[in-house]
Amino acid sequence: MKILITGGAGQIAYSLIPLLLSGAIFTNIKIDLLLLDIEPCMDKLEGVKMEIEDSNFKFLNSLTITSDLKTAFSDIDLAILLGGFPRLPGMERKDLLEKNLEIFKVQGEALNNYAKKTVKVLVVANPVNTNCWIANHFSPSIPNENFTSYSYLDQERLSFLLQKEYNAPNQKNIVVWGNHSSTMVPDTSYCEKDIKLTSDNIQFIQNRGASVIEKRKLSSAMSAANGISKHLKKWYYGSNDEIVSFGVFSKGYYNFPEGIFISMPVKTHSEFSYNIVNNLKINDSTRALID
Repeated sequence: MKILITGGAGQIAYSLIPLLLSGAIFTNIKIDLLLLDIEPCMDKLEGVKMEIEDSNFKFLNSLTITSDLKTAFSDIDLAILLGGFPRLPGMERKDLLEKNLEIFKVQGEALNNYAKKTVKVLVVANPVNTNCWIANHFSPSIPNENFTSYSYLDQERLSFLLQKEYNAPNQKNIVVWGNHSSTMVPDTSYCEKDIKLTSDNIQFIQNRGASVIEKRKLSSAMSAANGISKHLKKWYYGSNDEIVSFGVFSKGYYNFPEGIFISMPVKTHSEFSYNIVNNLKINDSTRALID
């Protein structure tokens, strides 16, 4: 599998690469790994390359580092778009919009011009739903369904909260609705255990990323990489009939506007396929938060 990671010299990539190359995500698949970053980061990326080589990962087939878009995007099977202007303390995701527009426009055009038309794309850099929309918009030859944006970290945060606060470990069918931001709506209505989240629980999930930044002075990296690995594994191997939360291209279900990327319930199948679960009943309080 030929896989591109953008922002290859960054924090999340540093945590994700060992998971990717050790077989924790894709079992028994050799990986041709391409790492892309901007020219000022190439020395740092060279250091990452050296560490990858020294780790002697079992599933690494080849390794390329580059700042050239054509080299990075040509004939790839999977793009994991981590690279973007970082969210700094005190910044809302909306502050990132202008800074990230040009980055994802260029990457969308590179996907369109150089990648396989079957390429699958996971966008992680914030504001993630909007960045995914931009990349998708500028790669019209690639199907909308091939793009997903990242909300699995929010699902993982909620899953741990259920274990810690409600003694309800391993709950399935957790849903995160909406935009990956402080307005997202965590929903446990479809779990096996009947759990009603308090407003404090909801705000905890909505603001967890900002809380991490406040303490670390950096955004989530280890937990983000862990969530990416689970998103990719579910997307490639299937969720075994479990509902999971992906940011996907909206077809108008649940009264979301068509044509945006939004987190909603999906079931995943083999080889990077999924379907939106479009028949859930949303209670009034959750609907109000979604609206």
